[in-house]
Amino acid sequence: MKLRRPKLRRLAGPAGRAGWGLADQGLSSLSNLAVGVVVARSSTVADFGVYALAFGGYTIALNVSRAVATEPLAVRHSGTRTPDWERAVRASTATALLTGLLAMVIGLAIAAFPAIPSRGVLIAFAITMPGLLLQDAWRWAFFVVGEGRKAFVNDLIWLLVMLAIFGGLYLTGTASAFTLTFGWGLGAVVAAIAGRFQAGVAPRRQLIREWVKRNWDLSPKYVGEMLAVSGTIQVYMLGITAAAGLVATAGIRGAQVLLGPVNVLNQGIRMISVPEAARALKHSYRRLWLVGLAISFGIGAGALAWGAVFLLLPAFVGRELLGPGVWTQAHHVLIPVILLQALGASNAGAFAILRALTAATRGLRVRLISSAILISCGVSGAYLWGPQGAAWGLAGASFATLLLWWNEAHRAIAAHRRAAAQDVATGSSH
Repeated sequence: MKLRRPKLRRLAGPAGRAGWGLADQGLSSLSNLAVGVVVARSSTVADFGVYALAFGGYTIALNVSRAVATEPLAVRHSGTRTPDWERAVRASTATALLTGLLAMVIGLAIAAFPAIPSRGVLIAFAITMPGLLLQDAWRWAFFVVGEGRKAFVNDLIWLLVMLAIFGGLYLTGTASAFTLTFGWGLGAVVAAIAGRFQAGVAPRRQLIREWVKRNWDLSPKYVGEMLAVSGTIQVYMLGITAAAGLVATAGIRGAQVLLGPVNVLNQGIRMISVPEAARALKHSYRRLWLVGLAISFGIGAGALAWGAVFLLLPAFVGRELLGPGVWTQAHHVLIPVILLQALGASNAGAFAILRALTAATRGLRVRLISSAILISCGVSGAYLWGPQGAAWGLAGASFATLLLWWNEAHRAIAAHRRAAAQDVATGSSH
């Protein structure tokens, strides 16, 4: 037994970190699901359409913040708490906070345009953006030193504060798209303040310039990849809105709210998929390919199973969750949105293979091509056939991009095998 204990400990460490990662992502997604549901029930279809667009803007700001602030922290300062980690956390959280302030200014400027509908929702997102991005930065700071439990507690604080605010709004009869969105963001602000005390360090703005300069070799590449993901969603949502109206946007976003747990599964698996793929590569290319297939099959099957739940449930459940107006639109596009989510999540295995092979250029190329396909098919479908055309266009595009991901993964393995064979041949000749 003494010989086995170190092995068990080595297994318990990664398993425990993965468990906290899944649990934390679950809480974070639960907060987003809750605000999506209550806003849908408390607003008009047009208001919810604006909320969907504003949430897309928040996603872009979040991904930019991660690219310049927290991704470099994870790459270069993972391990244990050290003075260097503390300095890096002070710099990265300050950078995230500055990104939030810039996003706030942009959001308020957009809301100031006279033709903007439901400007209150945009204002709620804008004024809480610094807290939203800082809270996310604390989560990353905890995970890079293996303190996933603290990240979980921080997200729990956000959820509890948000629920308390929601309860107060409903009791006082003041629940609206603006107040509910603001309450959600205010919960993140409280959690961001708590994160400072959990970490024992505070953001330091004087370190921002040094941080950006030191990580400039990474940040532009990460920004490009992040924007290719989140920017695509926002662009095709805006394009669909222009082609088919806010009703189409509200329907697609409403269906995505119902499928929120799919994102929990996707994000949680992605946290452990790359290390598993890297270990498989050390064994053989065949095992790497099989691990990638297993990852994609697991996520895809889970997404389809969750979607089937809402297809089989009585319609009144959907009406209770989203409200009659949004549910009516979401129900019409539920099947293609389920396929969109499942097929999109199923590229995780190919993504892990490319990461394990350090094929960053191939990954970025696939993302850019995929972006063009999704935008073209989604907007064209909306223009020609309305909301259902938009949803089916996106589903078809997602299938095409899944094929691209796996084709690129296959080519990357072949290229890696040739390079390895050449290295062996060169070594033997010497």
